[in-house]
Amino acid sequence: MPTRPEDVTADWLTSFLAPRNPGVQIDDIAVLDSSQGAATRLRVRPQYAPGRDAGLPPVLFVKTSLTRRMLVADPHMYVTEVRFYEHLRPGLTCETPQVYAWALDEETNRFAVVIEDLSLRSAAFPSALSGLTADDVEPLMRTIARLHAPNWGRRDLESSYPWLETATKGKAATFWRDTAREAFEIELNDGYKSVALDLEHHSLDLILAALPALQVANGEHPLTVLHGDTHIGNCYLLPDRTGGLLDWQLMRVANWANDVAYTIMTALDVEQRRAGERSLLESYLDELSSLGVDAPAWDEAWERYRQQMPYGIACWMVTPTAMYSEALLDALIRRCVVAADDLDSYAALGVQRSRSRRITAGRRAPASGSTARG
Repeated sequence: MPTRPEDVTADWLTSFLAPRNPGVQIDDIAVLDSSQGAATRLRVRPQYAPGRDAGLPPVLFVKTSLTRRMLVADPHMYVTEVRFYEHLRPGLTCETPQVYAWALDEETNRFAVVIEDLSLRSAAFPSALSGLTADDVEPLMRTIARLHAPNWGRRDLESSYPWLETATKGKAATFWRDTAREAFEIELNDGYKSVALDLEHHSLDLILAALPALQVANGEHPLTVLHGDTHIGNCYLLPDRTGGLLDWQLMRVANWANDVAYTIMTALDVEQRRAGERSLLESYLDELSSLGVDAPAWDEAWERYRQQMPYGIACWMVTPTAMYSEALLDALIRRCVVAADDLDSYAALGVQRSRSRRITAGRRAPASGSTARG
């Protein structure tokens, strides 16, 4: 595996691509742009030898770790991503980038993948600040249903995919259960997060009581294989109104509702969510049914959806400001907090609040009851 930018050469890329793309020969490469987060991302333009492009596109996207040390606390996340490309992606019909090569060093957990550059298909990459509507998000509900359907309700998922964590087992579950408080307290030093969280009504004790209750709820059937990190920044939209999913490091076996709710609560501002969340959940359930899945009844699905909102609060509270802008994190925390209030998420998880719940400004969606589907 490459460990420095100078390791990504034409010879390396040729040897990396060749096993799955016979005949490819790259004489030179130009790095068009790069970014460094937990992983290194490079857009490169290969100069193929005449007649030796093996059907590959003119621009490639390389994801690896070009640092001497891994910049993640749990490098197993990249094991998960590579194994997704190898074992799960070939059987999926949902939209996700085409992958041309992948490899993993089992001893070091270093990895590399080469995937398509989605800009060649004019993909749009929205964020929580993009002003999306429920109509914009609806294609993602269909994509998530297509991801969930093939493994829906299987009782052998843990044995079939032993490299996947679950809602209650693995490093992520252990973090939320045992060490999240320390991460919360560090991030609360960023004053805007304290304001966005509204500690008077969403205390750390309340959130930390909700998380294990949510783990238990997400460990209940029907289980499937989740993307595990479907915030809107890991999604893309194509001109033909197809929605796609990126970054598969946090996949796990869990209840379906976590993927659905996390997309909705991060993609839409408060008023758009209130107006559109029921129709979006209905779209997901309808797509499941069209794929031959015995989809949950509405009342059960709505209850599962209601339970998920503390997950969004927790995820964005522990995300360092160095990774995203203050404006983005502030917006995400606020909309997740209001969603938990609107939907009475703590009560749905059986967690009692020590103080009466604040009623947020504006009309609240009812916490339960019949809907158009009912």
